[in-house]
Amino acid sequence: MSTLTLLIAAALLGLGIAALIGVNALTIGRALRLLDHPDGGRKLHARPTPLVGGIAVAGAAVAGALLTFSQVSDPHLVWLAVAVAAMFTIGVIDDRRHLPPLLRLAMALLILGSVVAVAPEFQLSVLRFADQSEKLRLGGYFGLGFTLLCLVGLLNAVNMADGKNGIVIGLGLVWTVVLWCHAPPALWPLLLTVFVALATIWLFNMGGKLFLGDGGSYALSALFGLLAILIYNGRGSTMFADDVALLFAIPVFDTIRLMVARIAGGRSPFHADRDHLHHHLYARIGWPRGLGVYMAVAALPNFAALIWPGTGFGWLAVSFIAYSVVMAMTRFSAAGRPAE
Repeated sequence: MSTLTLLIAAALLGLGIAALIGVNALTIGRALRLLDHPDGGRKLHARPTPLVGGIAVAGAAVAGALLTFSQVSDPHLVWLAVAVAAMFTIGVIDDRRHLPPLLRLAMALLILGSVVAVAPEFQLSVLRFADQSEKLRLGGYFGLGFTLLCLVGLLNAVNMADGKNGIVIGLGLVWTVVLWCHAPPALWPLLLTVFVALATIWLFNMGGKLFLGDGGSYALSALFGLLAILIYNGRGSTMFADDVALLFAIPVFDTIRLMVARIAGGRSPFHADRDHLHHHLYARIGWPRGLGVYMAVAALPNFAALIWPGTGFGWLAVSFIAYSVVMAMTRFSAAGRPAE
């Protein structure tokens, strides 16, 4: 199969899976008992909404990985599909039964730890920075532990960011574009399948027809976390550790702030509240204008790092400053009172 034919097949695959789920979202949600009901508190949507967006993105990711594997026979693609499917399953169970946070964490560690242990290209063993000639080597179990810390941290960050329509799917689109620019052509069919599926399901999500659900956020965190490591570890990779950190910076910054604030306030770090960046953006400027600001803060530094390679650390600092400024401007009113 020629490269062009393969890419066309990948695009049609992503479009077909996402459109099928999007058009039939309510029917599927009712059949699987995956409906998110408004509660008048944290959940302010107008009507019960199907939590089936994750089926589309996880299905497209698995199908894209297997399509790509059929051409390049890289076993890491099979393990990637296994990880995405397994993490999606955990998320769906959580959507239906609301698993305790520690149980979810244990299950995620078991799945991700198993995949990283058997597929070495998913493990961070060396950290390469753009402004250093020396490499930081992470040996043995330390490298495995650091990798799992990063993956589980990303899982938590993506799950926390999934509180308003368009955020996580929009982040996924940005991440796909950035990874495409660093990826070898062999991975392009997978990335294109995911991109088209995300773009399609974004339309249904922004129209209030469906939510990703925990199944979607868990699947996407595993997909992009493992893909970023795989591309970073690739032979002749142009991606530095700075670039990987920059890729996920905004949701991670927000998660660290939230967890520190919750612990300082004597609450569980997993305690739900309305103190996320997207909540403050929504309260101050509404939605989807708030989504535009969120996407700009997340995307522009990453695109700048692509234009000027080797500047990832500098743009990471810019991201932190931009995040801090937006938080300060949206969280507090002119009178200095916290946003409601």
